[in-house]
Amino acid sequence: MSKCLNNGEKQIGRRRAVPVLYVQGSHYEVGFDVGRTFSSIIKNFLSNYGNLRDFEKEYKTNDGRKAYETTLANMKQRYPYYVKEMQGIADGANVSFHQLFLLQMDDLIGTVNDNKIPRDDTGGCSSIGICSPTSTVLGHTEDAFSETLNHFYITSAHIIPTDEDKEHGAIEERFASLCYAGHLPGYTMGYNEYGLVFSINTLSPLILKPGNTPRTFITRALLGAKSFYDAERILLDEGLGIGNGFSVNMIWTDSWGSRQLYNVEVAPDLKGNKSLIQIHKYDKEPLVHCNRYQRANISEVTGPIIDSSAARLEAIHAHPTPKNRKDIEDILSDQTGKNFTVFQDRVDMVIKTIAAGVFDLDNKTWSIYINKPNISEPVAILPIRFSLIDSVH
Repeated sequence: MSKCLNNGEKQIGRRRAVPVLYVQGSHYEVGFDVGRTFSSIIKNFLSNYGNLRDFEKEYKTNDGRKAYETTLANMKQRYPYYVKEMQGIADGANVSFHQLFLLQMDDLIGTVNDNKIPRDDTGGCSSIGICSPTSTVLGHTEDAFSETLNHFYITSAHIIPTDEDKEHGAIEERFASLCYAGHLPGYTMGYNEYGLVFSINTLSPLILKPGNTPRTFITRALLGAKSFYDAERILLDEGLGIGNGFSVNMIWTDSWGSRQLYNVEVAPDLKGNKSLIQIHKYDKEPLVHCNRYQRANISEVTGPIIDSSAARLEAIHAHPTPKNRKDIEDILSDQTGKNFTVFQDRVDMVIKTIAAGVFDLDNKTWSIYINKPNISEPVAILPIRFSLIDSVH
């Protein structure tokens, strides 16, 4: 007898499907069309995502309500057009904006009443990048809670901001991003047409700053970054600063065709109103990053997210230094670890690899795999276009 989820949908296994929506319009219009198109996936995810029940419980406390209202007020001031985009998703999908905003807050609301108690976080994205005269590739496993499996899509958007949104700082954007159901684009992997290709790794500082900018708003803003220095400005978030943590792996291509590879670790500044950022440029060695701070001196949580990162880093570094796309696909597919693997598809694991992405800058393609990249065909191959690159250099 097949097992059913909360809303009656049967357990359907790992689907080899990557829905892609091409969409144009204002922030609200793009959000609305995303919500309308993927309404059933969003509703299904909201009804089955266990963490959302925890967020809702925290919201009902005094500290949780205060953190929510402060964060929302700050985002309406800082990024009103992304709040409109979220409202569009909620209206299009016919779901609650409140629930979607709780998803964006994530651990900022989930830990609001035990912010200083060592947390037992879980997580598991791995990123590997190379930038050499012969090959420029960024590979990434998108790891998430098991409920997220089959609950994601790709948004390929051309944002044409309204005059009102322009007055608040909105710009024209062209990007493509893998999105968890009901979430803002950006907090996974994607590219923009200003020359940026990137992937995100969740990081877990021990002490968070509820009320400050959620990482999902900062990574949404990265989709509009016009240069590395613009990205640095977005990550610093002067005047407020990030409330939680992540790292971003970036390949920047300029109008001359030259490329740079960076990792930036981002954390809350407990003493100031900006983010702490730690930048590393990779000239010769490959970029390898998982879910722990490798350079920034930040107190982190303990538990599976750190144990998993250590195990995956060990497995990755056991491979020969990657020189090309095939090498990166082999490493992303590694399952040698006993408890934690780079490509995680064990049925009993809380965190699963829901997809893997390979950005091949030499061929200007973004390939999405549902199964291990070294033994399967990509389910989708998207072109990488840098049509706006000459407008900023």
